[in-house]
Amino acid sequence: MSKFVEFRQQAESAIEKMTQAVDDYKQMQQTKSIQPCILTQLDQHITPISGLAGEQDYGIVQGKPDWRKNGLELVLRRSLLAIVDRYPESDPALFIKVFDLLDITLTLQEKEYLEQIVPLTFVEELMDVLTLTGCERLFDYVESQKDRLIINMVPGRGKALVLLRTCNEMLRRLSKETNTVFCGRILMFLANSFPLGERSGVNLRGDFNSEQIHYDSDEVVDADDTMTDEQKSFYKTFWSTRKFFSDPPTVLQAENFVELQKGGAIVFDKFEEIAKNDQVVSGAKSSQVAGLKRKSMAMDTGDEGTAEEILKEINNEYRFPRLLTNRKLLELEIEDVRFRRNVILQFLILFQYISGFSQTEKENTRALLAARGANKQTLVQPTYTVTEEQVQWITDMEARLINLLRTTKPHGNLYTDVVLTVLKHERNWIIWKSSGCPPFEKPPLDPSILEQSRQQRMKILKTCPSNYRFAYGNVEMTQMYGKPKETLGTVMQSRSPIPTPVAIIDQSMQILEREKNASVEERYNIANGALFQVTRVMFRTHASLIPKVYNMKRIYFNEALNPGSRENDDDDDDDDDDEEDDDDENDAEQKNTAGDKKSKDDQDNKKPEDEEMTEAQPPTTDNSTKPQPPSVSSSSSILSIAPPSSKSTSASSSSAMLSVPGGDAITEKHVEMEIRVLKEVKKFILEEGL
Repeated sequence: MSKFVEFRQQAESAIEKMTQAVDDYKQMQQTKSIQPCILTQLDQHITPISGLAGEQDYGIVQGKPDWRKNGLELVLRRSLLAIVDRYPESDPALFIKVFDLLDITLTLQEKEYLEQIVPLTFVEELMDVLTLTGCERLFDYVESQKDRLIINMVPGRGKALVLLRTCNEMLRRLSKETNTVFCGRILMFLANSFPLGERSGVNLRGDFNSEQIHYDSDEVVDADDTMTDEQKSFYKTFWSTRKFFSDPPTVLQAENFVELQKGGAIVFDKFEEIAKNDQVVSGAKSSQVAGLKRKSMAMDTGDEGTAEEILKEINNEYRFPRLLTNRKLLELEIEDVRFRRNVILQFLILFQYISGFSQTEKENTRALLAARGANKQTLVQPTYTVTEEQVQWITDMEARLINLLRTTKPHGNLYTDVVLTVLKHERNWIIWKSSGCPPFEKPPLDPSILEQSRQQRMKILKTCPSNYRFAYGNVEMTQMYGKPKETLGTVMQSRSPIPTPVAIIDQSMQILEREKNASVEERYNIANGALFQVTRVMFRTHASLIPKVYNMKRIYFNEALNPGSRENDDDDDDDDDDEEDDDDENDAEQKNTAGDKKSKDDQDNKKPEDEEMTEAQPPTTDNSTKPQPPSVSSSSSILSIAPPSSKSTSASSSSAMLSVPGGDAITEKHVEMEIRVLKEVKKFILEEGL
């Protein structure tokens, strides 16, 4: 018996004992973690035959390849295939035993009893013998053991080539329509396993998948009597425009850009019409149901978990058919929000590609490439240059599509932000590919360079500076104390001047003129606030005029709200003061009143030319019992009326400043009175030269 056959028999026995021990361990411990058991069994059964102790038994020569690794690999491969033959794919025990044996294989590879590529080679062979359903179960294991499978993986050789070959073979077997999620998992696994700059995952030449889309011909569409002329026209335009998506450089040839403009305008108009109809139905824009929009649409997306849930809700249980071009389905497809979003996203990608050929973008690309140290682009770019008119049209259409995406429910803003972020990253990705995919990692510095820098720095540190560059220790202290001192007068002069009362009134008038459509309360607050600010400015120099202002405001409001009350306003205030007099004062008032009545009768007998002067003068009363009414100066302005008593003045001015006189609801009449008061105050200020 040869050494190889002997080793194979012992290895088969060891693997069988290990698998049985793992099954017993899982039943006893009720756990899925079998790594401690595998390590224990490995020391008992594998180390004696594959370790250093077994080198002399099997004639292993130092410095030559160890053929025991190949023998152990053969035993494990036969064991895996035997398990697949023994159990049907529908039996859960199949994948349990396969995963356990793969764990044993991984541990043996980590202990250097197997080559590094053996675990991934076994996965590749199992993918070939299992159905797509079984492959998906097996890929679950690959994802769970990703860190152990790709450890010490070098791109471009070894296990990296096996992993890349396995995943690409699976992608060729899968359907992009029915196995979309599985395809995405494989692509994400590759993206997370290989470095970002791995050239195998980069389309360096910028080639396009120019596979043509097959749709119904114009003759077939025209012969269909079940479609209207509008439906036929839209079907032809929609699918004929999409031919540019598979080969974008063709847009820059001949009259194709004009065709894209016409077709895009028709498609966008149709999408906007559908979006508006959806908004009307949901109540978002309908005037009849305004204010009934459900609060559940306004969701907080600040949390990452919430955003993930929203994106999962958008794509929940949705199959992604590649293209269904049947003319009977187009009307139903465009009613689907996801379909419209996909089409809009494709247009945005196409527009970003075309706008890259404008003169400005070409210059920006050259500058970025020069900054990266790239002399020429590696991407194959057409020589066509987009005109300014075409760039403007693309910019307008992009803004239109982004607005359409934001108004499309559900979660339009979130979806649009994600799309714009992806497009921004795509732009940076194109620049990186154009510069030849330079590595992102910076190489470590040579130790000799570091030593040279250290020596130069030491010389500088040991040399005493002749003059310290900062007068006050550091740059912050120097900036604080090194400047010339400023006096308080200089600081005060630099302040903005206090506005004059006339400027305040003019500004408030402009605001009132501009805010004609504002509510009555807002316009009243603007006018009333301006009057209060004017009185505050007047307080420092002309405080004695402030009571006149508010007394005038009170009289205006009383006259406007209660016509005829201006003549009796002061008498009412006097009556309030008379109620506080003693009984003796009331007797004196009655006597004075009798005298006033007699005096009035005597005045009625005077000449007619004296009647007007008599009516203009107030009735004569005793100074000890009733105060004099306000005197009128030569000026016709009501501001010249002297204020009443201090008690009445403070009460009226406080009421006029803080609220509407009389406690009534604010109306347009109150606003007009406030404006009238402001005009009178401005007139008075100009006359007095304040």
